[in-house]
Amino acid sequence: MDWNKTKTIFIIVFSILNIFLYILYLNRYNDAQGVEPLGEASVSERLKADNIKLLPTTDQTKEESYVSGTVHTFTEEDVESFEDTTFQIVENTKVLAELSKPYAMNDLQSKAQWDAFLDEHVYRGSSYGLWNVDTEARSATFFQHTGGRPLFYNQNATLVVYWNEKKEVIRYDQTAFDDLEKFPETEELITQDRAISTLYSQNKLVPDSAITEVNLGLSTLVQLPETQVFAPTWQVKVELEDGTIHNFFVNAVQGGIIEFEE
Repeated sequence: MDWNKTKTIFIIVFSILNIFLYILYLNRYNDAQGVEPLGEASVSERLKADNIKLLPTTDQTKEESYVSGTVHTFTEEDVESFEDTTFQIVENTKVLAELSKPYAMNDLQSKAQWDAFLDEHVYRGSSYGLWNVDTEARSATFFQHTGGRPLFYNQNATLVVYWNEKKEVIRYDQTAFDDLEKFPETEELITQDRAISTLYSQNKLVPDSAITEVNLGLSTLVQLPETQVFAPTWQVKVELEDGTIHNFFVNAVQGGIIEFEE
């Protein structure tokens, strides 16, 4: 008998079991400890009283699965086909790329232009979606997507692109996940209204603001050395009276607010 192989199989099996038990524990704990949100009618009335505008939302997903994935190990073969670019692979999990021929961008806010750049210059570029453009830092942040859902603020699923004063892309940093797969079971999601209610009851929403978007994505629930489990997560985008944008995140299964280090 190959004991090393047997030991590896046991480690994988027990890791998966631990993940399921941890998720079960979190669900039961939140059911027991969670604060009951305000009723939907009550929230609507209070939002109106505080002059908080709520634009119509379109994502009415009611059920979704947890997702698991493994951190991608980069190799020279992943990047050897890209011309006019030099690559450095850091600890096998991150790529630092520099373009010897800068890539001109006419419109830094254009999704179509960014998509064209990603397709041409980035490994699995089409799996990333634009999240934020910071003109002061001259950088754009992209999150890896799976099934149309972004992986919010995960250091192993992010692409950051940098440009010069001429709006020419000169370098980027990339990390990625492999084998992103849904769990076979689906979970009932809290409604968008309940997510907004949670934010309001925790004083995250201020008067004279506007909720402009509510989107469903994924955030890290369980993190192991090479494997992670992601939970469905509501992203609530809020525009303040002065035009400042804030994004809030609510676990779409358990209902708790998620804080990220941006």
